[in-house]
Amino acid sequence: MNILVTRPQPQAGKTAQKLIAMGHDVIVEPMLRFQPLTVNRDVAGDAKAIAVTSANAIEALVVNGLVDQLQHLPVYSVGEATAKAAETSGFQNVFKAEGDVDSLGRLIASSGQQGSVFYPAAVDRSGDLAGQLKQQGIACHLTEVYQMAAVTGFSETTREQIHAGTVDCALFYSLRTIQIFLMIAKLEKTTVFLNSMKALCVSKRVEEQAGGFGEGLTAKTPSEDGLFELL
Repeated sequence: MNILVTRPQPQAGKTAQKLIAMGHDVIVEPMLRFQPLTVNRDVAGDAKAIAVTSANAIEALVVNGLVDQLQHLPVYSVGEATAKAAETSGFQNVFKAEGDVDSLGRLIASSGQQGSVFYPAAVDRSGDLAGQLKQQGIACHLTEVYQMAAVTGFSETTREQIHAGTVDCALFYSLRTIQIFLMIAKLEKTTVFLNSMKALCVSKRVEEQAGGFGEGLTAKTPSEDGLFELL
């Protein structure tokens, strides 16, 4: 299959390597670019734990030089990939949820964690972890530590292959990613060519945006493995 990978780098490159090893052809076309924000060294305050919904949050902490002073805190991660990023960066006490914000909120609520939770987050977020924790009586200190900037157009290679109808499917890991993809397709007048492609989506919420594609499919689990099962 000829597969379009839309997630940001460096994750897109890792996904591409896996797909190539499986025998697929891959076009890497990130819809978002990671941009860390500068934050104060005391940004976590007196938090007793950290909650992360993306490996990018861990990268932002690394860029700001905050890992050494925070690595003693337990980290509650949204899923396996983010947990691995935390461990690789030096965090030692890492717990992982089932791949979405709701399961992360449940994990923290059931942990018996005392004290406030530091939530280094993106400027644009899906889900409301802070609100979910507040409903559980858990103080959440949310700080925006990075943003994902949208690209403004397709590469020439991607544009040509969409026009030619040679892209079998596109992988979408987030609601914002598929929205940006469709916005660019509309601006570049390539929407009409999407009916030859399948949209493989990490969640039902993402798949609901895939009406312009030939077919939209939702992963059974909100993970890369779940997406790969759709291939």
